[in-house]
Order: sequence, then C-alpha cells, then structure tokens
Amino acid sequence: MGRCCCCNCLFSCVFACICQVLCAIIIILGVIILALWLIFRPNKVYFHIADASLTKFDFSPTTNTLDYDLSLSVDIRNSNKRIGVYFDKIEAKTTYHRQKFANTNLESFYQDPKNTTILNPVLKGQSSVYLGDSEKSDYNDEKKSGMYRIFTVLYMRIRLKSGWITSGKIKLAAGCELKVPMKSNGGSSGTFERTNCVIIPWARH
Repeated sequence: MGRCCCCNCLFSCVFACICQVLCAIIIILGVIILALWLIFRPNKVYFHIADASLTKFDFSPTTNTLDYDLSLSVDIRNSNKRIGVYFDKIEAKTTYHRQKFANTNLESFYQDPKNTTILNPVLKGQSSVYLGDSEKSDYNDEKKSGMYRIFTVLYMRIRLKSGWITSGKIKLAAGCELKVPMKSNGGSSGTFERTNCVIIPWARH
C-alpha cells in the first residue's frame, strides 16, 4: 500500500514537471514570436503590382460568364535588415465588382533580408459572375475605355527567420486596387501604373 502511494506521488511529480517544462517552452516560443513580430511588422514588407495587362475580359450578360486572361507582375520587397521571410503559401484572388472570378497559387519561396522577389502569375479561364444593372453599365463603360478596375488580394502564410530562430506561421493579406489596360494586336488601350498594395485584415470568402 505504501509503495503504491509512493509510486502515485512520484508519477504526479514527474507529470507536473513535464507540464511545467511544456508550459515554459510554449511561453518562451510565444515571446520569441511576439518579439520577431514587433521587430518585423507587416509594413516592413512591401507589395506592389509592377505591371498588369488583360488580353481577354469578355462578359456575357445572357450566360453571366466572364472569359478572362490576366497577367500580373508582383514585386515583394523585404526591407528588414536581419529577418528573412518564408513565404510558405501565396494565393492571388481577383474580383470584379466584388465578384470573385479567378484565383491561383503562387510558388513558395524564402526571401533574404533586404531583398526583392518578382512573381509573374497568369490567371486565365472562365467564371460565373453576377452583375447588376449598375455593374453592367460600368463594365460597358470600361470596355469602351479599355481600362478595367480589378481588385487583387494576396493571401499569405509566412514564417520569420532571424539567425537560428524561426517563428510559427503568420497569416498576412495585401489588397491591390488595379486599373488594368486591355492589350490586343500588339497594342494597349492604356498604360498600367505601378500600384502599391496595402495590408488588410485576413478575410477569406
């Protein structure tokens, strides 16, 4: 009976010690991640759409379908001096009048400090979109001008690296309001202006 009590007591002590160690590790990791986040800050990574063009953007009001061919050139600049960034996942999602019509996954990569990476996604296909009378009127006006208002969001899961320390995964989203020209027969209906993307709340739909 006495031995059982001793064994139970020993087991309880060992279990309590393990729990304390695990809690300490979790707290330390949390402090490290918080410290990295405070040093890093999302505004120290800059996102730009350097170029964008359409070769097709045809909406059919009878079938509510949109045929599109959109090319983007995305610049990602890590301005941190000592912190690298793992971009484990990047998804580009595009909408027209708040109607999603395309998305694609970009390649994952590691970005060194003080470095710029250029990505060139192409979004091509056909999607169902539902435009009201006002949106249809806007589409017709934009078709005449050859410049289309398209909103692109980059949804990312990143990790921060400083020396031998790597953080857990962090969600990040950057929104880009674009005016995209139509290209045809080697010409363009306008000139795309390099666009700054802003950090926005992560809100997947």
